[in-house]
Amino acid sequence: TDMYELTMLQGALRSGRAERRSVFELFGRSLPASRRFGVVAGTGRLLDAIEAFTFTPEQIDFLHRTHVVDDTTLDYLRDYRFSGNVRGYAEGECYFSGSPLLTVEGTFAEACILETVALSIFNYDCAVASAASRMTIAAHGRPCADFGARRAEEQAAVAAARAAVVGGFTSTSNL
Repeated sequence: TDMYELTMLQGALRSGRAERRSVFELFGRSLPASRRFGVVAGTGRLLDAIEAFTFTPEQIDFLHRTHVVDDTTLDYLRDYRFSGNVRGYAEGECYFSGSPLLTVEGTFAEACILETVALSIFNYDCAVASAASRMTIAAHGRPCADFGARRAEEQAAVAAARAAVVGGFTSTSNL
């Protein structure tokens, strides 16, 4: 998450709107004129990330020491668990400009702090899967293999390999 989301949470807690039922949508923005579609990837990674999304005592201590948010917000974050609903496209489905790729429903407090993790996973994974799809189309039936682990950070390499397979690659060098 980022500071912006935590300060939004603090404002919602102060105003009494934190428990208001809310719907957040993640959209595919306009695509370049030469690209008619994108490929969804990252759904599985995001669901895993949401399930594991908590604040550790060390993170709470950091937020306290740096005065990012007040004590009421820190108390909320100590017990944070998302209990809402997530709906969206399945891995490997095509999307078009303006498509709502993901819908997150829950309380404002629960859902707003997932914005950065959702955007970072979907932006990266969908970009890789979409590029892989274009390469697969250009290959005219010849298999494509991912070798990105040689140039990417460890977690990014695994995410890229997964997204490339979702986008149509037949294999990866990443073990």
